[in-house]
Formats: sequence, structure tokens, C-alpha cells
Amino acid sequence: MFPNLHRSSPRNFQLKGLVLGLLFCCIPALMFAEGFAESASQRARSRYLANNGIILAPEDIYTDSYLASYNYGYPEPETDIGVNIYNELNRTIPLGRNHLGPEGIIQVGIQGKTWGFAELPPMNLVLVVDTSLSMNDDNKLFWFKASMTDFIKKIRNVDALSLVSFNNSAQVVFEPTLMNSALKRRLFLEAVDKLYPQGLTNLEAGISLGYEQIVPYYREDSINQVLLFSDGDEFSARLAQSNAHTGDLRISLMWNNRNDLDLHVVGPTGEEINFNNPRDSNGGWLDVDRNLYGETLKPVENIFWPDNMAPRGTYRVYIQNYISYEEKPYPTPFQIEIKNGKEYLYFEGSVHGSGRASITEICTFEYTGNDTLDRLHQLVELRKQQGISLSTIGLGRNFDAELLRTLAEYGQGASRNLRSQDMVDGLLNTDREFERIAVTAVENLSIELEFTPGIEILEVLGYQHRIENNRVICRIDSLHQGDYKTLFVRYRIPPQNRGVQVAALHVKNPQGSSTPEVGLYTDGNTAPGMPGAFERVVVLTDPVNDFAALMLRRSAAVLDFASAVREIGDHYYNRENDLTRLESALQISHETGQTLETVKRNWRNADAFDQELSVIARYIEILNETAAENRRSFVNETRSRMLSDREGSFSRMTR
Repeated sequence: MFPNLHRSSPRNFQLKGLVLGLLFCCIPALMFAEGFAESASQRARSRYLANNGIILAPEDIYTDSYLASYNYGYPEPETDIGVNIYNELNRTIPLGRNHLGPEGIIQVGIQGKTWGFAELPPMNLVLVVDTSLSMNDDNKLFWFKASMTDFIKKIRNVDALSLVSFNNSAQVVFEPTLMNSALKRRLFLEAVDKLYPQGLTNLEAGISLGYEQIVPYYREDSINQVLLFSDGDEFSARLAQSNAHTGDLRISLMWNNRNDLDLHVVGPTGEEINFNNPRDSNGGWLDVDRNLYGETLKPVENIFWPDNMAPRGTYRVYIQNYISYEEKPYPTPFQIEIKNGKEYLYFEGSVHGSGRASITEICTFEYTGNDTLDRLHQLVELRKQQGISLSTIGLGRNFDAELLRTLAEYGQGASRNLRSQDMVDGLLNTDREFERIAVTAVENLSIELEFTPGIEILEVLGYQHRIENNRVICRIDSLHQGDYKTLFVRYRIPPQNRGVQVAALHVKNPQGSSTPEVGLYTDGNTAPGMPGAFERVVVLTDPVNDFAALMLRRSAAVLDFASAVREIGDHYYNRENDLTRLESALQISHETGQTLETVKRNWRNADAFDQELSVIARYIEILNETAAENRRSFVNETRSRMLSDREGSFSRMTR
């Protein structure tokens, strides 16, 4: 029995959200770094937090996401894509009297060519715009509307355009139209001007109706794409503001009064996570627990299991009103969101009374792994197979970045997080930036890096992958024009390995997909383009040339920066008993800043590492301010103790 409870319609009231506020990801998994993806916002998020006096906690630092956001400046290819390979073998790690062998790093960069806008195939675009009430915050709907004045000027006579808005429901605001006259362009701008924020967020309705508008002008030789713009909703805003985490499995609770509702989840092992037991033995964690003292009218609670840690099986969800702070004993309405793999479940209802009598069972569900797809992801994948792509654009700070990213991945599109009107305008009205989200250069690219047997693969940083013996294997579903992806592999050559040690790179298109023209660049040297597939062997023991050395020094600085920020966060938050923790964090900050400045000078790029250096500078300010505050607190406490001791002595003397 679930009293006062009913299942809400899918995605009827939230776009979910959670921008974890992460700049980096330190997960030793292979990742293809792309500058024009959701991770491009990770660097901006770090800068935003630093500017607001916040140092990232070490558990919120992901090296992979940071690597994904960095533009390594690969050469512009003459053909559809270029492949760049850089290798350096220069380190030996001693272990007692033995040597484990020299270590090296190999970097593979894939670069898509940027074509002129006039050279693009005809475009059949549907702009799907969130017009829920939250789009009024920070005037985010205006960001979109203001960018359309220039955007419509770049649209060509051969391009078709339509506009869909969504809040509680979805509406066609501008019918699919071939934009071959000034009148049609004016009517489009008039339709844009009429958009205004109201209601909630029905994401599924907006995307579904958007796909339908592709049909009238669908052609196989066109760019058929839905562009989704959204800022999330109240649920996602609260999770983001609370620095809530997510993973393969997440259960979140939201309500709207000062009562202290508590979330309880019992996992397959029988362990229960709640306010008395915030962590279980499998990594589950109640990381947000609000209204212990009735402190807010917009509370949220959150329980999650990190990626690849949630045990499979049956989960049971309960809530309880632990204590009522409201004067009147009305029922407390609530909403529940469950992220089950890639499936999102929603429940809403109300809880009566308080204490044990208020315990309400919400649901029982099965977690079978992180590949569970909900109806929306299934729709997006189906439309991809029909030749229609989906790219997602998050506006502001309070959307579910993971959801938008996975939708774009399943839709063979790109994902971007934009935090200002200038960023929206730059995306839509800069030809290169627009092409990097809207125009695919190649699909279904297979990458395989094969090492000589016996070489140890120490670490692979990047995207989805698998490792089979001495091979690292990855597939790129789509690479957009002008976009880039990067793979880093750390390896070691054991002393017993004799002869020539090599890494063979294989790049090809699976049978049945379009064949790109491929150009190969090795350590900065250009080779002729070859259609379809190619292989290049790199001798790992060859000396590195100046061009490759500079690239790898730059890349090493990127990796070191991510590691340093993680270490700074560890000193700042986790070493309270270490009296020198702030001094150590300051030393790391200064050394990291000096390293970045040195590489910047050698690189001769005036803009290099500007964001990273601004974060380091702000961290130094925060650490100095914290140290000064600690000194003031120490002085005040010392004075208080001295006064207390003096008063005690005086009291004893006058008895």
C-alpha cells in the first residue's frame, strides 16, 4: 500500500538536474577528449566556483572531464579527419635495486576538418526551446531570443527551419519552412519574440514533437537535426545548489516546507541508507540531508551510488517526516526522482503526521545495470537510426549535465553547457562553433592502439573503451566538423623486452558506414590522406622531436594541473589535524602556477592556460584568507582562555 501516492508521467515535471560542478575527473578510464562537448563547461565550472570562494573537494575532481575540455591545437586536416600521434619514452622508475623499466606516454588526437559554412549540405533544423518558468531566472530565455537575430541571417535559402517550445506541454511555434525569403525570416523572428516563460518542464514532449517537425523536409543528403535548449527545473536547481552527486543509481527527494522529511533506501544486501546510516558498504551515500532544523522552504535529499558500484537487485524506497516544524499539521506533498541506469522514474504524493507513524513506502524497483534505457533514450536512438541527430544545449547552471550528454550520445549529436548570453551567441553565430555541434564529419570510427606483447599498459585516460591484452580499443560514434578527441595511454617497457618496441594505431570505419578521407600526422609531420582505413606503427624507443616534445609538455601540464587541484582539495578538506595543511596547499598552488607559466612561455601562446591560471590565483587568495581567518580565530580563542583563567585566578584570590 502506498498511501497518497501516484506515479507521475515520465519527465512531466523535471529536466532533472545536476551540474555536479566538476572541473575534472580522475577516473582511470579511456576517454576521447572533445572540446565541444558537455565537458567544455567543466573548466568554466571550476573558475565559477573559485570566483565564488569555493575550492573543489577531491571527490568532485575528475581528470578525464578536464582532459576532455582542453583544446590541444591539433593541425587542421586537409581531408575529413586528421590523426595525430605523439610519443615520448623518458622515465625509469627504480624499485630497490631493480628497475621496472622506462615509462612513456602516447597521445592520439583525432581532429575533424572545418569546412566553410557555404559548403555545408542543406540543413533541416528544429530548434526545441524550454519555456518553463525557470527560464525566466537570469533571463535565460532572452539569451536564446537575442541570438536569433544574427542566427537567422546565416541561415541559407536551401535550409529549412522550425521552432518548438515546451513547458507543461509542447507546441509548434513556427512550422517547418524553407527559409528562402525575407518574409519567412521575419515571421520566424516574430515567432521567437512571442516566447515567454511559464509552467514546468516536459522534456519528452518537447523532443518528441521536435522530431515530428523534421519529416516535411527530411532528405538523406541533408543535415537533419534537432537542437534542444533547456535550463533544467526546480528539482535540478536544488540538487545543483546542494552539490549533490550522481552515479549509475540515484534517488532524490524534494518537498516545499520546513518539515524534516527523511529519505530511506534499502539495497539488495539488506543495508539501509538513512540519516542514521548515511553510507553503506557498497559506496552508497546520503550526501544531501536538508531541514534538520527547518532551515529552508526548498529542501532536497539525495542518495546515490557512484558509477559501477551499485549492487544489482531489488531496492526499496521509503520516506518519513521525522519532525514537523510547520505550525499547521497539513500533509506534506513530495516528489521523488530515481535515476536507474539511464531510466528516470518519478513518483509524487504526500506524507501525513510525523515520526514512525509517517513512514511511507514509495516503491520497489530493480537495478540491472547502467545500460537500462528509458523511453526517451529509446526514442532518440531510434531517430538516430533514421538519420536524425540530436544535440543538447544546457543553459545556466542547474540542469542535469549527464542526461543532456547521454541524450546527445544516443542521438549522435554533441552536448554543450552555456552560462551566458555571449556563450549562446558564440555557439550559434560563429560558423566553426556551430558546425562543431551541428555537422558530423564522420560516424562509427573505430580506434585501436596495439602494443608489442609484454608492454604494460599503466593507465588509459579517456572515453568508453575496453582493453584486450595489449590492445586499447574504442569506437567514436560521431566526430563533428572542427571537433577533436584525445586519447592518453601511459605504458611501461619491462627490462626483459628486447628488440624493437612499437605501438600500432589502426583507424577504420566499420562496414556499411560512410568512408571519410583520412589524413595522418605523426609528431607534426604530414602524410598523404588515405580513404577508409589506415595503420601507422610508432617505434616507442625513437627519440622525440621538438614538435612532439612541446605537445607532450603541454599535455603533461594539463594532467599535473588536474592532479594539483585534487591535492589542494584534499589538504583543504581532509587534513584538519595537519597544522601545515594550508601552507602545503599554498605551496602546491604556487608551484602549479609557475609550471603553467613556464609551459605557456615555451608554447608562445598568450591565451594558454588562462582559465587554469585564474583558478590557481583565486585558490591562493582563498587559502590566504582562510589562513588569516584561522589566525584571527586562534588569537581570539587564546585571549578568551587568558581572560577566563585570569577571572578564575581572581575569583580564587578573593574567596
